[in-house]
Amino acid sequence: MRKDLISFVFLFIAAFCSGSCHRSEEKGSGHVVHLSLDDVEVFDDLIRHRQDYDSLFQHPFMAFLKELHSEYGLRITLYTYDRFCDHDSCTRIEDMPLKYRNDFLKASDWLRIGFHSQRADFDSLVSVAEFRNSYNRVNSAIAQFADSSMIASTLRFHYFFAPDSLLNALTGVRSLLCADHGNLVSYNLSPSEAKTVEKGEKIVKNGISYRRTDLRIDDNLRVISDLKRLGHADTLVVFAHEWKLWHRPECDNRRSVARKIKVRSSESVNQILFKETVKWLNQAGYKFSFHE
Repeated sequence: MRKDLISFVFLFIAAFCSGSCHRSEEKGSGHVVHLSLDDVEVFDDLIRHRQDYDSLFQHPFMAFLKELHSEYGLRITLYTYDRFCDHDSCTRIEDMPLKYRNDFLKASDWLRIGFHSQRADFDSLVSVAEFRNSYNRVNSAIAQFADSSMIASTLRFHYFFAPDSLLNALTGVRSLLCADHGNLVSYNLSPSEAKTVEKGEKIVKNGISYRRTDLRIDDNLRVISDLKRLGHADTLVVFAHEWKLWHRPECDNRRSVARKIKVRSSESVNQILFKETVKWLNQAGYKFSFHE
């Protein structure tokens, strides 16, 4: 049943790709791409179900990323939270077990983890102390369950939100990835600075580089066409959301049959879109980079 569904989805996407999912023309040297995932909550699943996984890459989502690294040289940054809350309880990223540390170390050449927000619920009234403490806790936890070398210094904050009061409280931020559309003014940029970044120009402000996010993969059936349109660029910033690619099976207990089919269909579509994006970037001669 699931294989039939995936086959159907693949054919559906192929119709939209119109032949563009095949090997693209090679680019010259020097082309780099930063690829990342927002809203990453796989750590919560690794905490709550640690008994189910003897190794990090037994987890289906982490296995998916490892496969893309092995096949296409993927290097990726996962942007995550300090706290993960469901209907009944919360965990913290500092609860991550140490049993996966060797697996993380083996992946240190292709994996980075970075702070996204204190939690999934957006809070524009977060205090400076809470934001700073969450940021520091995430970085400290990464150093413990993985390695300090895997802490990302190029970040994308939740809702592209961080005024001067929050940014000035942080250390170790080298670059911020800005919005992928012009409807938002990212972080502490002035309207004129935001327009400069929106045009594709990198700016540096108070020692931090600001760069536009070029492309969002989520549900984008024309993602290969969009990549070709952007393909002349020496540097690309591409991202998706984890919840578009993977859901926790126990969440199905609260879903109707129709909702389960919708979730799984969307997940299959977005996994294919994500894989085809990684494949195209690799075949187009882009080198995956952390922009650090």
